Amino acid sequence: MWFLPAAFSLVAALVILLAFGVGRWLPDELPFTLSVEAVAGILSILASSLLTVAVFALSTIVSALSAVTQTTTPRAVPLIVSDRRAQTSVSVFIGAFLFSIVGIIGVNAGFYSGGGRLVLFVATLAVVVIVIAALIRWIGQISAIGRVSHTIDRVEEATINAFHAIDTPRYFGCMPRTGDPQGAPVLTDKIGYVQYFDTNKLQDVAEKAGLHVHILARPGTYVDPQRPLMMIAGQPDEECEQSLRDAFIIGGNRTFDRDPRYGLIVLNEIAGRALSPAVNDPGTAIDVVGTLVRVLMEWETHEKTEELKYPRLSVEPLTPADLMEDAFRPIARDGAGHIEVLQRLMTGLETLATSNTELSEPARRMARDAAARARAALKADSDRAALDRMMGFAETADD
Repeated sequence: MWFLPAAFSLVAALVILLAFGVGRWLPDELPFTLSVEAVAGILSILASSLLTVAVFALSTIVSALSAVTQTTTPRAVPLIVSDRRAQTSVSVFIGAFLFSIVGIIGVNAGFYSGGGRLVLFVATLAVVVIVIAALIRWIGQISAIGRVSHTIDRVEEATINAFHAIDTPRYFGCMPRTGDPQGAPVLTDKIGYVQYFDTNKLQDVAEKAGLHVHILARPGTYVDPQRPLMMIAGQPDEECEQSLRDAFIIGGNRTFDRDPRYGLIVLNEIAGRALSPAVNDPGTAIDVVGTLVRVLMEWETHEKTEELKYPRLSVEPLTPADLMEDAFRPIARDGAGHIEVLQRLMTGLETLATSNTELSEPARRMARDAAARARAALKADSDRAALDRMMGFAETADD
């Protein structure tokens, strides 16, 4: 979060220097003049109030991050931290505070002539307008930031963006991998999750060495020295293999950028916490089910170009069955005893199953799995009967 506050603070200092420079070129005789006390008083009021506002804004963000950790999942915290709107508001407050401090120092030290004080006064009025606009926007933000619904919306947006990033064009612009890849495995000496791989670099290395690279580790894949990153068809030398390894970024945590399955898992963690006996909030789980259906429908309906940008690379596409399990299996397990959650779950699965998409048959299989779990958990005969009435769409499909 340091970058935007530093940038706004730098701009504030440059405005002070600009007022000093422009003031030297203005004539001494002006239609009206501003005393040193008047300008210094305005800047003092601005500085004292903005310090309080900046501390309050930062404490609100800290409280929101704590609330996200306790009420949803710690994995969603990076999305709240990276909220540019919150960062911009805090940056405006800190930058305006620095503007006031530097201005007070300059005025009291006598750096400004009458013209310089006039320019500084105009700049101060502009800063006041910017601060008021930031305050109004911040009031709207603090009413949402840290809430469960806001966190769900942020995870939904990040997951949809991840689907678009990897599917436009599809398969990262590589060839879809079919069958078992042949060639020499390329291992890594790192342990962690693949966060990103540079397709441009992989294509360049493969083209120069006459290779074909079968990427085995998509973003989100756990790798270690025993799990290959890729298989290479050809005769690579040691330098070539190292260049291919360097195209992969491996870290200790999964990220949302190109790993949509991680977004589905985080949404499930939110629903799982809501369904825990300590929280007992089925409504949040129902909200998550609706979100998951929207995300998966978006994956199926958004435009996917079949452009082949990297003919020497192939990657395994996302498996619809894996997406379905990531999205709904934990909710089917944790919500097996909640008929209201099961009703929304079955409705969502029916939507996916009857939409003639790649997810149709996996959705029916997931519905049958959820029903089996629910029959073992539900106590009331009326709940089991209601469940059976919802299972018509799944039982008509072939296993």
